[in-house]
Amino acid sequence: MDKIVFFNIACMKRYQGITGGDKPMHGGAFIEEQGYGGEVYNFQPFEGKMYGFVEAGWNPLRCINIARLGAPRSAPAISGILVIWVAKQSYGKKTLVVGWYKDATVYRERQKPPVGSNRKQPNGKDAPYFVTTNKEACLLIPADMRNFGILRASGRKGDGGIGQSNIWYAEDKYGAQIKPKLLKYIAKWDSQKHLAVRL
Repeated sequence: MDKIVFFNIACMKRYQGITGGDKPMHGGAFIEEQGYGGEVYNFQPFEGKMYGFVEAGWNPLRCINIARLGAPRSAPAISGILVIWVAKQSYGKKTLVVGWYKDATVYRERQKPPVGSNRKQPNGKDAPYFVTTNKEACLLIPADMRNFGILRASGRKGDGGIGQSNIWYAEDKYGAQIKPKLLKYIAKWDSQKHLAVRL
């Protein structure tokens, strides 16, 4: 599995809706002002599937450039992608891996949530998604066990890591270095899934 993309989202404990005091933090100006975002349901399964959201940008199209993942320019989606969810943690400035979707389908455009999934925002609007995969292919790390850091790009030429965009394709030198380490980290969690958040 060599097609990997990193999606930067707000920090939450469970990503199963805004419940029990689990509210999104460090997710940008909109979330700070409104108190919610599409990612609040990223690990709430529905009929055996998971549906994930990332803010793809504030340009008029708000699309994901799936061509950078190998999709034909006219394709609406691409499958077989390893999606890594990262977030800036509430207890510090580090950006850490919070979980992943394996063998995911990534859509170019926002998708409407499945009927009956109850993916609703506080304003009553549907919470869209960009990514889906089987529930069994997903893992969410407990908040107090998240320890795999991803660098943020400083903006200097040649510097790697996640930049201002919430989508990082890890095509730089740092990305090439971090991917093998990340795959080992994922393999370790695969052997201790009983410690993961129950989905």
